[in-house]
Amino acid sequence: MTAILEVVAALFVFAGALLVLASAVGLVRFRDTLSRMHPAAKPQVLGLVLVLFGAGLRIVPHVDLGMLVITAIVAVCTAPVIANRVGNLAYRESVEDGTITHEAPPTLETPTGDDEARDR
Repeated sequence: MTAILEVVAALFVFAGALLVLASAVGLVRFRDTLSRMHPAAKPQVLGLVLVLFGAGLRIVPHVDLGMLVITAIVAVCTAPVIANRVGNLAYRESVEDGTITHEAPPTLETPTGDDEARDR
């Protein structure tokens, strides 16, 4: 039974490590702060929780399991709040310096209307 538990714990740790790696790649690949907010918050926290769950399966009768649970709860509760605050700040600064506008981008299509009157 312990061999199966060891394999399941290793799979959780490996899956969590892959999510954290994907998050790191996303942080490097995306250009601006608003694009980087998603990989900085969601996959990183899920990867951490999976790693902690795998570690918890590995040390299940030990007293340190409570610390792993507290770490997961704190990560899940604080990461979205921090990402929201940083995203709001980055959006506010990009609106102020003009890199983001509230105007609609120009379209390539002609506006609908009287095409014959325009062609004359």
